[in-house]
Amino acid sequence: MPDRDNETWYLTPITEIPGVRHALIMTLDGMVQARSEDLPKDAADGIAAMTSSLHAASRAASIPALEAPADSPIETVTVKMAAGTYMVMPAGANTLIAAAGDDSMPMGVVAHTMARQAMKLGEQFMSVSARVNDGAS
Repeated sequence: MPDRDNETWYLTPITEIPGVRHALIMTLDGMVQARSEDLPKDAADGIAAMTSSLHAASRAASIPALEAPADSPIETVTVKMAAGTYMVMPAGANTLIAAAGDDSMPMGVVAHTMARQAMKLGEQFMSVSARVNDGAS
């Protein structure tokens, strides 16, 4: 059974896709929860912090631009450039999952796999037992 404190296993199906360089799980406020093995910690920390800002800016711009209700969730943020593609999507309460890959990365396959892993991650977070109050303060 996966360990709630080590979500790295959620990234394996994503990083096994040809063309994917790195994958991350982070909190909405930019703290790394898990990173692919070949992504250095310092780089992951910086990417997670900037992704938090990217996600917030995307939300702030898209809601009025699309005339969407204020509580509309973002489904995916995708940045495509000559060097490759970076995709980010929600993965449970206050959590994001992201993948970066080169130009050969099959975006549809990656998006589908990320969504599946995000659902698994969200389900695990929802299934964590509530703490029992044992009378201690």
